[in-house]
Amino acid sequence: MEIKLTSDITVRLVQKVGGDSMIVAAAKVSTSGEEAMSFVDQDANYGLINFLMKQRHGSVFEHSSMTFFVHAPIFVWREWHRHRIGFAYSDYGLDDGGLGQSFNEESGRYKILEPVFYVPPRNRPMMKVDGWKPGRPKFTKCEDDKIYDKLCYNLAISYDLAYSMYEDNLSLGIDPGLARDCLPVGIYSSCWVTTNPRALMAFLSLRTHKSDAKFVSYPLYEIEQAAIACEKIFADGWPLTYKAFVENGRVGP
Repeated sequence: MEIKLTSDITVRLVQKVGGDSMIVAAAKVSTSGEEAMSFVDQDANYGLINFLMKQRHGSVFEHSSMTFFVHAPIFVWREWHRHRIGFAYSDYGLDDGGLGQSFNEESGRYKILEPVFYVPPRNRPMMKVDGWKPGRPKFTKCEDDKIYDKLCYNLAISYDLAYSMYEDNLSLGIDPGLARDCLPVGIYSSCWVTTNPRALMAFLSLRTHKSDAKFVSYPLYEIEQAAIACEKIFADGWPLTYKAFVENGRVGP
């Protein structure tokens, strides 16, 4: 089967539950009890949301959710799946905030994996800068077309050979979970990701690079593209919460 090369990373909203008003209602439970239900259908109060964000009252941000469909290379999932149990920043380091994301991924044990593989877009920063450090990896764009073309050629050749070997393994009738072992991390996989605003803010804090963030992160380019797409959906669905997140240094509560 002919392989497909792509730079696309897909993030699509499957469902959305709740919004800014749900966060206000969750906060009001502590003082209003059952009467807090009345706040679910009211306009949200930005002042209260901002206070909750600033003071890091995090649990109120867990009472709504969103589910994404994501199509991305395996090497992106290697990093994203670490957020099954999430963490939030505090002034003293990393706190286990009880945050998490839920995943259901297509399985190479039960289906034949499609021959879709990743190649970087031409404008991806990929050349190490002078004084490059692993802890703060910085890259510039490749100015030499020959280098970029050689990289894509090397990837394409290795992908084509690996997928041919995968098909050959399957034709032997052996376990598909073993047949796939020759496939590289550049192959794509699809996954449903369900999260809440608190967990998503922790994810965005780590997987986007913003120079004005309280804690500047240096994520892998490809997972940042996915995170940017998630961030737009979050900003549209929870505009007041998102505003407070940005104004408080992009620190998850």
